[in-house]
Amino acid sequence: MRSNILILGLHRVGYPPKNAKIRGLFTSPRLLNFQIRLLRMLGYRFMTLSDAMAAPGGRIAVLTFDDGYADNFTNAMPILHKHKIPATLFVITGDVGQRNVVWDEAGEDLPADILSWEMIGELHRRGWEIGSHAHRHIHFGMHDEAVQSEAIRVSIEQIEKNLGIVPMSFAYPYGSFGAATKSLLRQQGIRYAVTTEPVGWTEDSVTPDLLELRRAMVGGRNFHHFVKAFCRTIRAAASLPIGAKQRTETSLAAPIEKIN
Repeated sequence: MRSNILILGLHRVGYPPKNAKIRGLFTSPRLLNFQIRLLRMLGYRFMTLSDAMAAPGGRIAVLTFDDGYADNFTNAMPILHKHKIPATLFVITGDVGQRNVVWDEAGEDLPADILSWEMIGELHRRGWEIGSHAHRHIHFGMHDEAVQSEAIRVSIEQIEKNLGIVPMSFAYPYGSFGAATKSLLRQQGIRYAVTTEPVGWTEDSVTPDLLELRRAMVGGRNFHHFVKAFCRTIRAAASLPIGAKQRTETSLAAPIEKIN
């Protein structure tokens, strides 16, 4: 049996304050509920990234959350628990448990609270996969291999130390990486890595690089965001070619519009 995987990328769940510069990082609880119900209506079942890549077949949706915002626990987790579905969380381990965090390279000066290890552990107990988003929120493409290697290694060590698990998946901060980054991930035992590139069908999608998995980035709160979510999801489902062998191949969907 063959499988189609649609990977969705999210950050914060809630409503952006007026002073937020990157408002598309926020997904309202209502839009998240809508997206889940729509995908289920289209015949998708939800899995973590690692489980999806090992699944024998069918239509599979993967919800991924980058950075480890505290609202992933307070706002997203109750919704996913209600629907009885897991997600994959990529954490910046150097900022776990911190409050009012601002990353120098983010282009956003809105302070954010980050999940504690206790919260992350609870999400893991509820079936969430915990992946690495590096130890520091930096553009890997702007740093040398020594800096990249340490950011990956320390992150993996912190997850293992605090949760007793070794992460298999990784999300590139800012979607920034190069060939050296991928080589370092392989050396550290990372099997799957997601980018911020929009999904799109190409001939290469039949046998993709598992360290360059593309995602449909989700965000928004207003009526037109619901319309966009509906249209892009229908288009994605229609454009998915009938499958690929999971452990070595995946099928990804059509491009989506940027959410402002």
